[in-house]
Amino acid sequence: MVNLEKIRTFFEQDRYAMHTGIEIFDVGDGEARCGFSIGPGHKNAGNAVQGGAIFTLADFAFAVAANAQGKLTVSVNNTISFLKPAKGKELVATAKRISASQRICFYEVTVTDELGTLVATMSVTGYIKEIPLDFEA
Repeated sequence: MVNLEKIRTFFEQDRYAMHTGIEIFDVGDGEARCGFSIGPGHKNAGNAVQGGAIFTLADFAFAVAANAQGKLTVSVNNTISFLKPAKGKELVATAKRISASQRICFYEVTVTDELGTLVATMSVTGYIKEIPLDFEA
């Protein structure tokens, strides 16, 4: 069983994600849910959520889901599609493992607002390193 507090403590070291206000909501077997409340600092000149903020949220959700499996995992390829602007006040990214081998994993991430608007989807290929992480309860 994964200890959510240990995961949160580990990811507090991701200073950029913490600076953007991302929170880890929950972690399961090969999945994670993270999000943030949209603030003025997340907006671009057109007053929509900046693509980089959405990308960071999706990549972070992948990182939480993949690293919770117990080995340091990094993304090697991310492909994001921005579908619609957020209409709500919060964004949530849900990462789900599609497949994994000893060294390579593949995740799909969806980003929605609290109104159910599908804002973006991301496909992530990750590399699993031989560096153990202890997130056991």
